[in-house]
Amino acid sequence: MAKKGEKGDGNKLTIDKDGQWLIDDEPTGWYCAKKGETATVIVPEVGADGYWYFVNKETGKLEKSTYKAAPVSAVEADGICTLTVVNPDGTTTVVKLPTTAASITELEIVGYLNAEGVFTAFSDKGSADNKYEMNSSAFWQQQKYEWEWKDKDGSQKISGSIAEKTALVSLEGASLVVRVAPASADLSTVSMNLINSQLKEAPIALGAATAYKGLVARDASANGLWSVPMSSEVLSSVGSLKALKQNFFIDKNDNGIKDSDEKNIAFALKTPSFLSNYNLAFNNIELKAANAFINDKDHALVADANLIQKGNTIYYTGENIGTNNDSEDKSYISVKQGAINTFYFDVPTSIYKSQIIVDEFEKQNWGVEIEGNTFTVNKYFDKATIPSFPVYFNYIELVNDGSVKSVTQTVYIRLERSISAGVTLDAKAWTINAVKNKDNFTAPLKKMYDAMSAEELINWKEFVKNYDYEVYQVGTNADGSDKKISDYKQYGTNGKNGSNKIKDMVSLVKSNGENITNAVDAASIKVNLNQEWPTNLAFDKEYYVLVSFKDSKGDVLSTAKLPFTVGIPALSTFLVKQQGVFNGTNDGTAYIFSQAYNVKDNDVIAMQYDLTYGFVKLAEKLQPKDATATTLKFKTNGYINGDDKNAEGQIAGIAEMKITSTTPVELTPGYTAIDASKAILMAQKGKNGKVYGQKFVIEVAEAKYVGKYAYSNDDKKAQKFTITMKSPIKEGSISAADGSKTISIDATDQQKIVESKFLAKTYSTAGTKYQLFPSDATKNGSSIYSWIKYTDGKITITPKDDKVLKVKEIQNTTEGKEGFEGYVKVEPVNPAYDTTGDITVTVNDVWGFSISQDITINIKR
Repeated sequence: MAKKGEKGDGNKLTIDKDGQWLIDDEPTGWYCAKKGETATVIVPEVGADGYWYFVNKETGKLEKSTYKAAPVSAVEADGICTLTVVNPDGTTTVVKLPTTAASITELEIVGYLNAEGVFTAFSDKGSADNKYEMNSSAFWQQQKYEWEWKDKDGSQKISGSIAEKTALVSLEGASLVVRVAPASADLSTVSMNLINSQLKEAPIALGAATAYKGLVARDASANGLWSVPMSSEVLSSVGSLKALKQNFFIDKNDNGIKDSDEKNIAFALKTPSFLSNYNLAFNNIELKAANAFINDKDHALVADANLIQKGNTIYYTGENIGTNNDSEDKSYISVKQGAINTFYFDVPTSIYKSQIIVDEFEKQNWGVEIEGNTFTVNKYFDKATIPSFPVYFNYIELVNDGSVKSVTQTVYIRLERSISAGVTLDAKAWTINAVKNKDNFTAPLKKMYDAMSAEELINWKEFVKNYDYEVYQVGTNADGSDKKISDYKQYGTNGKNGSNKIKDMVSLVKSNGENITNAVDAASIKVNLNQEWPTNLAFDKEYYVLVSFKDSKGDVLSTAKLPFTVGIPALSTFLVKQQGVFNGTNDGTAYIFSQAYNVKDNDVIAMQYDLTYGFVKLAEKLQPKDATATTLKFKTNGYINGDDKNAEGQIAGIAEMKITSTTPVELTPGYTAIDASKAILMAQKGKNGKVYGQKFVIEVAEAKYVGKYAYSNDDKKAQKFTITMKSPIKEGSISAADGSKTISIDATDQQKIVESKFLAKTYSTAGTKYQLFPSDATKNGSSIYSWIKYTDGKITITPKDDKVLKVKEIQNTTEGKEGFEGYVKVEPVNPAYDTTGDITVTVNDVWGFSISQDITINIKR
């Protein structure tokens, strides 16, 4: 057989994890350093005779090997690639080039990963020595121990042994997580070890680094993070447990026990060309009995203290109450296809080795992949029965007395029939409906079915037998997770103690809307709130229904998540202000009127305004047909501008509209909350003159949608408005028919100024016309005339100067007499010539106010 190098065109020399030199990836049996000084690499050389010279690990000097060097050789060590070229005359040319290791400018240990892959940050310094600390346990084996692990039929066997007087260290961390700068440096090609300040290597082997892509709880950038596997070196040269422990702390008392005045030794991470800070220490803890788990704490394997030595094989049950006599169909856990399943220990420092074994037949059929203490199941083998198959978890547990225990725990695994998991339906924003039997919504499950292939849908329909659902509130648990609210009580009679639960609002319905009897018929999710949504479940939160469809064994075949929100209409939707009252503002001007609510105030009627007239269809909105009424109440403090320091005092209030057979209806203004659909703003008795033209602040005292769901104080404050009451008569106008203030008559008029010569309006120039001399029928035909206070049934007209004109007669229109208009008859005092004089037309209203207008009269002779 040719020696390495004789036929090749070139050699590449590298160092493996044990410090052995490899030539073109094949071991040579030669090592890179003197024994006990592995922190210092001695680079091999090509001698004048063309052979490789390696260091003798006993003497520390170079010795000739049997390996002949190729014409060109490359040696990677200490961050330098050394190229050696053998020239034709036998001489050599050496070229040194920096590698990735030589480019490192910073190296920091930031934390570690345990066997489960969970990251622990070195974010706090160790309490004693200002170092980062990792727990470890020292073990020294007195006697040789052998073990063998195998599968059920013995086709797979893994054996091992620990020689007598062997020492090793069991570590809490499985890998160090380190940060390197520059971030582009590739640590996977760099050899590393842990050394103390005397450059002595720790009895811990570091494997090849792999990129770490997880998140770290530190301020430093995640760029340049690497995971470096750690494993304990088995040491045969350590004579005692005390000697092993002295590798990790300065044992001044030489008793193998770390006393309070003694400190842990600090270690640094070393690459061929760079050294981190000395800030990693290993804190020794005593070995304890370890318990094994799979996936989480709820799935403990049989406790170490309860192991029954039947070949060290223990059956696991999902309920964790099984015995070794459990039948196989009870002794299983269900796992999801493709999910990573992890075995781990509560005391990892007591474990030396562990190994997962699966029968080769099962491994192939179920697509089982094993990596370290984890495995995945990637194929369905038997969809009809879904049997379980055994996974053998083997481990060596170290015991304080220097003995070891080999344990095999058998876990029966069953693959869930998951077909379509995690389908999220379109979110629903639901507003509680005022009509109780319409307060529900549905969401089609089509999206879930569409996520399945044709074959999966066939399987789903064949397997699905049961279903259940839960309701969640998003992110409101203390840890930020979703809170299950399925068992919250519905509103009930008092808003808190309903007999039904939130979960009872949910059902699955067929395509025709009927409730299903078989899970396979589910077409939609229906949520029937029925106006019973609890008042203690906020409207500003998000919710979802999670429906799980299951097979006969309880495996989840598919899930559908229906996100939704629940709300009520904005309070402003009920209080839509009339443009004619508020003109786009919150300040309304209201023209008082009497209707049937006249309240006698001595000889006048108290000023009043029906607040429902200020809003668009307020009463109808508060209680639509077939709907549950919404509670809305108004209040005012009765002060001008709401200012309770106002000297006028409480001169207005809100009264309740009560129509009875008695007219007028007596109303007493008060300061309590009154239903908005019956609320009247009115002046206190005798205060009309003080109230007129002043702003009064109206507030929403109470508002509950469908009588249950209270609006917030902010909602109510936002609807505050003011009302200024004025008389429609006083604020109106009187003029000549053409709008001027002059009327001309001649002899043919018989000194009568008839109705058609005048123009009277309410409110303003855009107001409603009314007659100054109405007939009785006209008075009865319009509410305007109920606002006018007549004297003997007539308005008041007086001459401005009774030395010029006299008012002789006022006559209302007579019904039934053709062409007979009402009139006022005026006569000149001196009829010899044309006369011009003024009359004053006065219309008094029932609230004690009036409008008076001077009209110039021209009388032609």
